[in-house]
Amino acid sequence: MQTMVLDERLDGRTPAEVETPELVARASNGDQVAWDQLVDRYSGMVWAVARAHGLGPHDAADVSEVTWLLLVQHLASMQEPERLGVWLLRIASREAYRMRRLRGYEVPELSTTTGSMPTQLEVL
Repeated sequence: MQTMVLDERLDGRTPAEVETPELVARASNGDQVAWDQLVDRYSGMVWAVARAHGLGPHDAADVSEVTWLLLVQHLASMQEPERLGVWLLRIASREAYRMRRLRGYEVPELSTTTGSMPTQLEVL
């Protein structure tokens, strides 16, 4: 039912046809349907990032929750909304790393050349 509401406001476009920057703008103005579409669009990636860091389902759910909460807090101030996917990827990765440390998982050291997490291939 929510999809029909969004369609009516978007000149007959489906939610999938709406570009991310427009969804970000609408969601930051309180459009729940636009927010739901962003979550639908990116939740699989956020979950996959958390699980790729070796987290179990409960910890991955916590990482996802924190990632979405941080987006709510920063949604209105996003300077490059077209890069939302990259932003979510980085936040989920950082939160997964933080969760691994918090829960006592073995945590790989940050790369000395890039200052970021090593890739899965670098860890192997």
